[in-house]
Amino acid sequence: MTPSHQHYAVEDTARSPQEQWLPQLLSGSYKLPGLEGKKGVIFSNTTLEKYIQEEERHDNFKLTSGLNRSLRTLSSGEQKKALLSYLLQQNPDFIVLNNPYETLDKGSVVLLKQQLIALSKDRPIVLIFNRQDDLLPIITHAITFEKAELKVVVPIEDYAFRKKEFVFDKDIPSAITTYNNIPEVLIELKNVNVNYEDRSILKDINWTIKKKEFWHLIGPNGSGKTTLLSMIYGNNSKAYGQEVCLFGKKKGSGESVWDIKQKIGYISPAMLELFKRSYTVEHMVISGFYDSIGLYQTPSTAQILAAAQWMDVLNLSQERNTSFLKLSPAVQRLILIARAMIKHPPLLILDEPLINVDDEGRALISALINKIAKESETSILFVAHRDEANIHPNFIYELHPSPDGSVGVQK
Repeated sequence: MTPSHQHYAVEDTARSPQEQWLPQLLSGSYKLPGLEGKKGVIFSNTTLEKYIQEEERHDNFKLTSGLNRSLRTLSSGEQKKALLSYLLQQNPDFIVLNNPYETLDKGSVVLLKQQLIALSKDRPIVLIFNRQDDLLPIITHAITFEKAELKVVVPIEDYAFRKKEFVFDKDIPSAITTYNNIPEVLIELKNVNVNYEDRSILKDINWTIKKKEFWHLIGPNGSGKTTLLSMIYGNNSKAYGQEVCLFGKKKGSGESVWDIKQKIGYISPAMLELFKRSYTVEHMVISGFYDSIGLYQTPSTAQILAAAQWMDVLNLSQERNTSFLKLSPAVQRLILIARAMIKHPPLLILDEPLINVDDEGRALISALINKIAKESETSILFVAHRDEANIHPNFIYELHPSPDGSVGVQK
């Protein structure tokens, strides 16, 4: 059966800078078969954030009128449902979907895909995607660009996807930082419960992380992953008075948050907001010794050598003096991981390190994570809302929501 519309896919890469061609496409001045002279709308996290800001600054509740709730209080899935509904009320000729599944858990992705497939019968879709798995079965053509100009439109079955495997061939540098009295059991939670006002978040959580273990923490949006992390890494007051032991000491027994954080390497997408100045790659990696934003102390010869070895592992020796901000999102994540690992901490927490990067970037980052797990003594806690085929943990801890709070299941 021939589809009634042509539906396009655009791989989100540095070779397809959206700020140059997307406004033309939405206004109808970009010549694509079936879309000439048509007006479109865009469904994206950026669009959603604009409406959230509009609510908070001007009390303008366009997307949530009748719900008596703000967008910020909705789950990611509910937010995106409200945005899609509002955009369709504008009756656009076509809709651009910019990485529509980012931040969504597995169940929400399935529901949104079904909705988008149904929508495709009524109007053309342009899907900007990072992951090949995110392609909709209704996509008919792929668009490629060169210097923001349309290069070619090809049938999707003829499109050449980029490689998704990567190998780092140099060994991880040895540790030059030493930690004393690190026990075999790094993290232990016994019958932990968390409630906020009338909401139960976590129920009877029992979880032990030992030396050199590689864990994947998974669970749907709102299941309590962030709460669980904050009890380990942050200063979540809900951890006090409960059986939460970090590096052999019960939380609240006298250790400071700083004492705990010194033993943990940590990265998250939100960290990128901290590095707005033009730090070099070398300074970014060395700053991991000091847990500082920028480098304000004179590093030792051993620290400079360790950073050089890490840059060599990442194949970034030639970029040592390049600005961190000029690099691709995937390479920025590699540098943040090296920065977190340069002290070889007992525990490395990787909070959504693969979000908003393409398949090639995922392969690159996953290869580094697996390498650290194999070649270092550091335990890894990898957090994601979706399964990641390239990640090879020893154990999975999955949160299952219930009315009484999420329960944890070890796999």
